This record gives sequence, structure tokens and C-alpha cells, in this order.
Amino acid sequence: MDAIPVEAAPIVSAPAPAAPVSLRRNRDFNLLWGGSVAAMLGLTTADIAYPLVILAMTGSPLKAGLFATVQLIASVLATLPVGHLMDRHDRRRLLLVSESVRTVAAGGVAVAYFAGALSLWQLLATAAVLGGIQPFAAARTLMIRQVVAAEQVPDALTREQLRNHACELAGPPLGGALFAASRALPFLFAALSGVLSLLTVLFLRLPESAARADGGHGGAAEGKPEGGVLLGIKTILRDPVMRATALSLCLVNMAGYPIFLSLIVRLDQQHAASGTTGLVVAATAVGGLLGTPLAKPLLRALRPGWVLIVACMMFALTNFGMTFVANPWADAAFLAASGAAIPSAVVMVNVLILQAVPDEQRGRTAAALEMFLLVGIPAGTLAASAALQWFSPTATLLGLSLVMSLAVLYAVSQRALRAAQWPEARQAG
Repeated sequence: MDAIPVEAAPIVSAPAPAAPVSLRRNRDFNLLWGGSVAAMLGLTTADIAYPLVILAMTGSPLKAGLFATVQLIASVLATLPVGHLMDRHDRRRLLLVSESVRTVAAGGVAVAYFAGALSLWQLLATAAVLGGIQPFAAARTLMIRQVVAAEQVPDALTREQLRNHACELAGPPLGGALFAASRALPFLFAALSGVLSLLTVLFLRLPESAARADGGHGGAAEGKPEGGVLLGIKTILRDPVMRATALSLCLVNMAGYPIFLSLIVRLDQQHAASGTTGLVVAATAVGGLLGTPLAKPLLRALRPGWVLIVACMMFALTNFGMTFVANPWADAAFLAASGAAIPSAVVMVNVLILQAVPDEQRGRTAAALEMFLLVGIPAGTLAASAALQWFSPTATLLGLSLVMSLAVLYAVSQRALRAAQWPEARQAG
């Protein structure tokens, strides 16, 4: 994937009990982790089917791009209020509500298709609903960080990265194969996955301290959290390294997410099978799996700012490669290469932005970071959809590659980012 996943930036937990059980025997961790697998697999399976079903219904790339645009706009609008809620209320209850809504939305699309009543308007309404509840996914991530011990966090984060990339690898080809069998099956699968995810949340037996941002002691979380809704944005914008990181990734995602729509349209014009399209899109996850073990040596070798700069360079180069080599397997190779850079960039974001944030501020800080990652995507997706309507996919990919180059130039131009050091190095100095 040529963009940093918004839900992938992990958050370091507060200290857990002194004598923790292993992750394998930690019931709550395994339920939260298993629920994440079910939810993300359903999401990635349906994600590739939405543009495909709209293309099949309307033949319009612009209308296919509207789905992602509406979904992303809804996510941007919901992000800060949701972060505020997660610092005030029981995160488990918030997750129960959001997973229920996601399940009903996906199931509604499947039912409407089987009834012969599926319309573009229903799909766009579904996009708005899915986008609006997407920020609630961070509630599960926040709870995971609180049910494992501090010394178990690296292992938990590694498992989370492997989970993300495995679902991204399995979801698109599964969605393509299900779509080939019946256009309703990817959405039915997403609904069933949502039911499984919902059950894992229902079976949780979390102490109040793991579900509440204030540790279950009341205080700010029961009233207005200190700093208000905009605290996370203020925290990021005040620090030059955080600000440069967030703005660079904003440009990366603005150009990166529409890459997939451009490739889907190009593959459709080449009469590629939907299964082939799914395999191409899944190549990003292959790269992510390969890049996960490479993250540790890369982070030791480079300063954090240069980790981000190198990742942006890799995204730009692979985008140009996809622009000028219009072949499905070449596209897959370039996507895999770009995906290999994502794990290192995710860890860099985690360490420099979220590591030192106290738990009562994590919801808002994570929401602010997600907002920066999301805010440019609707404009990029809508612009790419319009370009695909009137120009070729290759011309659209060229424009997106040029925008990605701007991210590289901006990151390189930021002196504070180039000079940034890892927290351990700053403390030693």
C-alpha cells in the first residue's frame, strides 16, 4: 500500500500488573486480538468489492470513487469527536456500538442485493456510516495496550503488525473471489465477520481500569477532559518534528490511497479477472509482512526523520514504476516494495508522536494523528476519480506520483525532522 494505514499506528500502554500471564494465556488480549482479526478481515474483503460493484452497476469510475470519498469525509468529520468520546467513556461499550453498526451496514448491502433493490444511494449511505464509525476501531487498540504488561508491548505490537498485513493479504483476493461468485458474497462475509468481532467484545471481562481512560477512578474522564477536543491537534502542531511527520504523511496518503482505485480501473479496462485484481491489491500486504522483520535493523541504522524520508522516497519511486509499467504482476511487485516500507514508518510514528502521551490523552492524540492522515485523502480520491473519468489511468497515476514527490521534498526540507533523534538518544545526551 502506498499510504500509511490510519488504523495501524500503535499506542504504547501504561504499565500492566507486576506478574503478567503470557500473551498466549491472556484471555482478554486474545479476545481483543481475535476480534481485530475478524473485523479487519471483513473490512478488507468488502473494501475491494464496493468499487467493483459500483463499476458493475454504473460503469463510472467517478461514481466508484465517490464511495471512498464519502467514506473518508465521514471519517475525517468523526475523528476528533470520537477521540474525545474515547477519553470520556467506557471504550468497550463504544466498541460494541460501532461493531453493531458496521455489521448491520454490511448486512444491509447483502440483503438489498439479494432482493434486487441495491442502489448507488444505499452504497453511498453505507460509505458514510462506515466512515463515521471507523475511528472507533482505536478503542480496541487502546484496550489492548492496557491489558498487557509493559514488557509485553513489543511482542503485542509485532503481532498487531503481522495481523494487519495478514488480513490485508487475505482480504482483497478473498473479496475478489467472492465477488466473482456473487456480488453480494463479500458483503455477507463482512457482516458475518462483524458478528464474530462483536461476540469477542461481548465476552470480554475487562477491569474498569482497562476500559476507561482514567483508570476507572472518575475525574476528568467523567466531565470534560483536560485540554478539550483539540488537545491532540495542539500537541502535534506545537512540536516541529511531530508537525513535519503528520504533514508529510498527509501528503503521502493524499496520493497513496487513490493509487488503488486507479489500478482497479486500469485492470478493469484490461479485462483482468476480479481475482487477479484482488491479488494485485494484496501485494502491499506481502511487502508489509516482509518489511516487518526489516524494521528493527532499519530503525537502528537511521534517525527517525530519515526513516520517514526513505519511506516516502520508496512510495514515490514505486508509484512512478506503476505509472510507466502497465502490467498486473509489475504492479504487484511495486506495491510489495512500497508495502515493505510501511512497518518502519509505523514504528517511527508510534515512537515520536504517541509514546509519551498519557492514557487520558491518547484517544484525542490518536484521533488528531488519524485526522492528519485522513484529511487529504478525500480530495485526492475525488480528484483521482475525476481524472479517471476523463483521462487514462496512466495519466492519473502520473499525477499521483508527482504529489507523492511533493511529500518527499517537504520531508527533506524540514531541518527539525532531519535532525530528530530517538527518545533514548535524547535522554542519553
